[in-house]
Amino acid sequence: MKSKRLLWALVLLAVTFALWFLGKPKEAELAKEAHALTNEILAYGPRPPGSEALDKVRAHLRKELEAVGWAVEFQEFERDTVIGKVRFANLRARLRQGDADPWKRRIDGLLCAHVDSKLYKDKVFLGADDAASACAAVVVIGKHLSEKNPGQAARLELVLFDGEEAFAEDMTLLDGLYGSRHYANGWRGRDDKPNFAILLDMIGHENLRIRIPSDSPEKLAELMFEIAKKQGVASKFGTASGPILDDHVPLNLVGIPTLDIIGDFARSNWWHTPGDNATIISTESLSISMGVTVAMLDELLAE
Repeated sequence: MKSKRLLWALVLLAVTFALWFLGKPKEAELAKEAHALTNEILAYGPRPPGSEALDKVRAHLRKELEAVGWAVEFQEFERDTVIGKVRFANLRARLRQGDADPWKRRIDGLLCAHVDSKLYKDKVFLGADDAASACAAVVVIGKHLSEKNPGQAARLELVLFDGEEAFAEDMTLLDGLYGSRHYANGWRGRDDKPNFAILLDMIGHENLRIRIPSDSPEKLAELMFEIAKKQGVASKFGTASGPILDDHVPLNLVGIPTLDIIGDFARSNWWHTPGDNATIISTESLSISMGVTVAMLDELLAE
């Protein structure tokens, strides 16, 4: 009798898992696509600012977005850095709607990541989770929205920042965040700023551990935690012990409330090492991160 009960318990557990998994086809499919796109980005090799590899990555992502109706532009600029003058280019995308100029349309939100990898001369650093996986997630979510919810997509701008990484070992407000600082300055003093922004960074590593900055905008943080709880993944999300210097900072400083959904890099053994490669990227982790992000956009961009 006990063996039959155990058998039925195992069957019930298997059925429950199958129903749970099948009930999340959108997240699973998006995650698989983002994982594949992450590998395509990594195939170009290290992509520090000004490199041919980064140019090729941007062109690749531009092609992906334009194929499903997004208008893409490269926001190019040059800066003096600790290694001399460097050219940068942010990738921006807005959904086309008829013949209207998408760049003149007011938008309600931003979905962002950084596209560059940190420059190292003595080691091969691919930046699989820092932040190729986040770039892939932004592009795949953009493609999904353009096909399944174009009204929502039209109220969003996608931004892939160049030059997030510092050229020196440690980031400062003067070395690093080149792309987000340049981009944010374009919104300074304007009365049509987006209502919110979500920044993704290091969201695909196995054994996912997200820790948002301690000074995150309260309403956005509460929404993220509420959705994570509803989706049964609350244990993956927490708050860092202090602020974090990342691309959300320039956006917050110009009045665009920005949530940095970022992995707990301080407790990883791969951050800024050659270990940040394709082997640590998990489809399950991408599914969790992207599922929460898409649900947040559903709430924030609700009609």
